[in-house]
Amino acid sequence: MIGRIPRMFRRCTAVLLLFVSAELPATAVSGDERAGKLQPPAASKPPQPTPETAAPQQPPRKPLAPLPALLQQELAGKTALNPEGTVFLDSSGRRLLLRTEVACPDCILEMALVPEGNREHETILRIRSKAFVIHAGLLALGMQPGKPAAFSPEFTAPSGPVISITAVWLDDQGRRQERPLQEWVRNNTHRYHAAAMSGPPPGLELPYKALRWDKFNREILWYGPMTDEDRDDLLSKWDHEPYQKAIRQFHEAGQSKPMKAEFVFAGSSMFRDEETGREYYQAEGGHLICTSNFPDALLDIREQSSAADGAQSYEGWTERIPAEGTPVILVLKANEPARPTAAE
Repeated sequence: MIGRIPRMFRRCTAVLLLFVSAELPATAVSGDERAGKLQPPAASKPPQPTPETAAPQQPPRKPLAPLPALLQQELAGKTALNPEGTVFLDSSGRRLLLRTEVACPDCILEMALVPEGNREHETILRIRSKAFVIHAGLLALGMQPGKPAAFSPEFTAPSGPVISITAVWLDDQGRRQERPLQEWVRNNTHRYHAAAMSGPPPGLELPYKALRWDKFNREILWYGPMTDEDRDDLLSKWDHEPYQKAIRQFHEAGQSKPMKAEFVFAGSSMFRDEETGREYYQAEGGHLICTSNFPDALLDIREQSSAADGAQSYEGWTERIPAEGTPVILVLKANEPARPTAAE
């Protein structure tokens, strides 16, 4: 399995597998406290980093907050795959467990998970981990990556094993909660809706509520969700059929609907710098678990989803997501067999 992937990734994975083979127990201390204990046996000392695997020096980071006891139990007996203690292998359960935190419960989304400090304004969750550790953990469970989304000559959906992702956290009363990650993601309701119109509603002074008239493009505009009360009020302002149809469409498009798309292990890609010869695993750029399609995504969704500014398909379902900083255990498990897309 490892022999099929590029040289730089083989080296990273070999180091990771030393940790796996050591069968290191998960403990109740924080990941940074555990980091000093996560050392492979002396006889299995990993090779020194090469220019291809060495990371730039980062300023010291504060230790992760201790996990509540109930969440510590989720990780008990699992094998930690990185010194930070944020990626755990459950071989018997064929699962990968990620220790994450809520980064932004009310953001327009391009990702559901990013590395800590990387585009946290476009994701629900953050993790203190390298992308290759998560990739190698999925390989250790016997999964083979597919292909990221392609955009030329036409869009091709990402492929790979379907991965179910479950969020586990404690609510304000300290009770354990568990939900599919899709239930934290809804269609983007905070966007502009437009419809061509012969003119604005006669006698109605605009702007009215969130209704606008674009005289240059001759469109009526509405921004954001529309309540049932707003819909009924606006419908009463003009009986013109195209206007009535537009208001109903704006209302329908602004309703919260959960994301139905499945996540797949696309596997990102490697980039080789022709000048230096160095290889880079492109998911390290931040695209760990995506809700918009990217050609370097580690995990992506099996549908076409825009990342264009103002046209993103999804946002966080704020009312369902715990507060910023809340610890969350993400449980990744393969749903087999993967169902092919129509494009495949």
